[in-house]
Amino acid sequence: MQILLSVRWMPFLALDVVLLAFVLLRVLEDRINWSLVILLALVLGAGIGVLFASEGNAWLLWVDFLGDLYIRLLKLLVSPVIFLSIVSGIISLRGRANAGSLGLRSVFWLLLQAALAILLSLLAGQFLNIGSDATALFRELDTLDESTVSAYAGLTQPFHQVLENLFPENVVGDFANNNVPALIITGVAVAAAYLAVAEKEGEEAVRPFSLLIDAARKIVFKILEVVIDLTPYAVLCLIAGAASRLLESRESMLQLLLLTVVIYAVCLVHTYVLGGLIIWGAAKLSPLRFFRKIFPAQVTAFSTQSSVGTLPVTVRCLKDEVGVSEEVADFTASLGTTIGMPGCTCVWPVLLALFYVHAAGLPWSAVDYLTLAVTAFFLSIGSAGVPGIAVVSAIALFSAIGLPVGAVVLMIPINTISDMIRTLDNVSSASIAATAVARKTELLDDRVFAAETGRTGKERIA
Repeated sequence: MQILLSVRWMPFLALDVVLLAFVLLRVLEDRINWSLVILLALVLGAGIGVLFASEGNAWLLWVDFLGDLYIRLLKLLVSPVIFLSIVSGIISLRGRANAGSLGLRSVFWLLLQAALAILLSLLAGQFLNIGSDATALFRELDTLDESTVSAYAGLTQPFHQVLENLFPENVVGDFANNNVPALIITGVAVAAAYLAVAEKEGEEAVRPFSLLIDAARKIVFKILEVVIDLTPYAVLCLIAGAASRLLESRESMLQLLLLTVVIYAVCLVHTYVLGGLIIWGAAKLSPLRFFRKIFPAQVTAFSTQSSVGTLPVTVRCLKDEVGVSEEVADFTASLGTTIGMPGCTCVWPVLLALFYVHAAGLPWSAVDYLTLAVTAFFLSIGSAGVPGIAVVSAIALFSAIGLPVGAVVLMIPINTISDMIRTLDNVSSASIAATAVARKTELLDDRVFAAETGRTGKERIA
């Protein structure tokens, strides 16, 4: 009896409830739209997180474990998916007139959305005067431990070093660390070498390599198909953990609630209003149908808080649901995890800066705000590929425009909860850019977009 009483039963009870929810999702998966299944998983996860909220998330130990396993599986596939997709995509573009413009168009649409995010953040921050009543939050700024501030300030890197780190140094290490910029460059180099040899010695000389790449890609994407089918279950686990942690830290969250709400509002407007206008105007598609088709990628991004980890799902949605060609989906979506990322490199640091400026009552001029906007724009390029990019971007921005880095440290408590919507914005922007590029290069299949695909689990697999 003493042994039974000593066992911590709550984590196992929470796991049992989650497993029952899994059964429900599995039954519904073959009966209703897959996007609705994911949405239901999100709601169930939030409810379970609130029900089993505990100190240190102890009651959701095994639920967090399952969610972390899914993230590991996704990250495992990132490197091979990117490398194989880039190589096969460029090889397939051989001889096409629009091949050379693919990169430039991708960068244009990604950076355009970054610029729009900065402008929207400035307008929202100024109109709402965010931070004007938060003076008390920064009273402890001078008492912050110097080592803590130094540790966060040390996350930033000189611009030339950031650019240097984008280039590959150790191919094995780049694959192991999911160094997306290096993988893209390596893939482009390999594909370029393939085309050069094929041009000089004939297609037959390199055909075995092409067949190997094609076969490897089919195998990797078959594994990816199985992992993506687990998305509703992973979303439930990840959202449960996030909801529980939110309740645990509610006292610190209340001080920054307004800022969090504004971040969510700006990201949503940027994604669905401005992004929808790009889909309607540049891609000539229905925004409502588009966002419904990329919904699985958005929910995965919201749950995992990882643009790179969501990449396999993003590419799958773009190709199978939206109708973006394989080469554009692979290239532009991959590039979107390293360039632009408006939620993390634009919305978050700009609103944090405005929050502090208003709280401190700093007499900023129009030149100061212009400097803030221009600096944030360049950081959306220069910070590409840096782990923890949101915090790094905010610290780099504060340092560049002369604001105290310690202020960022005091606002970090809302980083996790706001990172969910920021990542959704990042992934959505990459998807929007890929779709616009596909339309402009005539690599968008309207028949796929018009088809009602993905209704149930069985139909998706078929």
